[in-house]
Amino acid sequence: MRIKFILILTLSLSLSLLVATENSTIEGIVPINISLTGYVENPGVYQLTPLNRLSDLLMISKSTAVEQAKSEMGIVQETVKPAQLLSPPKPEKETKDKMGYEKNQGLRSIQIIRNGKTETYDLLKFYRMGDINNNPFLKDGDVVYVPAIKNFVSIGGGINLPGELEFVEGDKISTIIELSLGFTFDADISKLQLYRYKENRIDYDVLNYDLKANPSLLNLPLQADDRILISCDSEIRTRQRIKIYGQVKNPGEYVIDTNTTLYEVLQQAGGLTKRGNIKTMVYYNENINVDPDPYFEMLMQRSLNEMTPLEYSYLRTNLQQLKGKYSIDPVKMMDSEGKDSNPTLFDGDIIYIPEKINMVWVSGQVKNPGMIPWMEGKDWSYYIQAAGGYTNNRKTGKDRIIRGTSGNWVKPNKKVAIQPGDTIFIPAQTDRSLWTDVKDIVTLTSSVVTIILGIHALTAN
Repeated sequence: MRIKFILILTLSLSLSLLVATENSTIEGIVPINISLTGYVENPGVYQLTPLNRLSDLLMISKSTAVEQAKSEMGIVQETVKPAQLLSPPKPEKETKDKMGYEKNQGLRSIQIIRNGKTETYDLLKFYRMGDINNNPFLKDGDVVYVPAIKNFVSIGGGINLPGELEFVEGDKISTIIELSLGFTFDADISKLQLYRYKENRIDYDVLNYDLKANPSLLNLPLQADDRILISCDSEIRTRQRIKIYGQVKNPGEYVIDTNTTLYEVLQQAGGLTKRGNIKTMVYYNENINVDPDPYFEMLMQRSLNEMTPLEYSYLRTNLQQLKGKYSIDPVKMMDSEGKDSNPTLFDGDIIYIPEKINMVWVSGQVKNPGMIPWMEGKDWSYYIQAAGGYTNNRKTGKDRIIRGTSGNWVKPNKKVAIQPGDTIFIPAQTDRSLWTDVKDIVTLTSSVVTIILGIHALTAN
């Protein structure tokens, strides 16, 4: 089962990489050159496309398989002349250990120098909160400067993502709470303690605040090295709880009793949004799914237009392979208003309502790979033509449809209906041995895993 998962993950992510690679050569898309400098492991000039954002550049630069990435993803890296880059100050903490970059690389004050003007972006707000305004598209000639972290603040207690965070001037209590993904369900916001060092940097004051009685305290400015501690209500903590992600009007964490049903919680959450797709609802228990994946949970909180193809492939593959997934008929449950197919919830249950996907992905040996609007009743040949038709390197008779809901591979014919979210994959014709194919799959898997680890490192900062 684990081998099957790895294979599906590899193939799914490979498709995304193929789409990215092919898209860089589509007629009309001119490559752009971006200079990356500062506290980064691999500074230099990267050749990207106008479709790439700031996060894409950092993800690529963090990969340890740089040389392989350059050949597979069309990245060009070369020595940059001093005149082409800023002259950044030396980081306070220098290390040859790549982990030093991951721990001390600043994400909250990244500078983009464009046409002589400098704009500053807080990329952590994109990773943590989905703020797309802090993840701009790149333009030809941009110089991206990534600083080292100079100061920290920390937060703990009744917060969803406790830990140490980079501090920037202007941060408020509300800023750090938002970046830490808000309060937990059992947080007692009437008991917030702020630990602040005195001038001697040895002793500190303990300041007590009641955010419930005075919400304006959320706007209190912070200082470097401040520590925030939020108390928890022990009585609430002992109660059972579930989580709802995705396309419901009020997503979040809910406290349940022993008789609470799935339908009741969906109603408490305000029901589905207009973009919610009950047919593809995923319902599972996090206690059975023993391998926690914060990146996966973060993606479930994003909309499709905030995801890259690689991120969407990662999300979809994980949804298909979840341990502890329940087998229910959500359509029957909603149509019967909870009278049928309506299970009782358990502590640790998670409900995810995906967005409706009215697109079909066409990847591989077509002239213009990418997303094509879904049309009811059209078979796979329609989408092939919409993508510009086959290239000369197509492997005849090996077209495959990858189902968006199940991940199953289906051989296309006139009777196979294409559904929204499906992927049509056209492999290339190559003269290769089985052993060569196996080696390439292994190599690609290693590269993909490296990229995913880079994403994890970014979100952990």
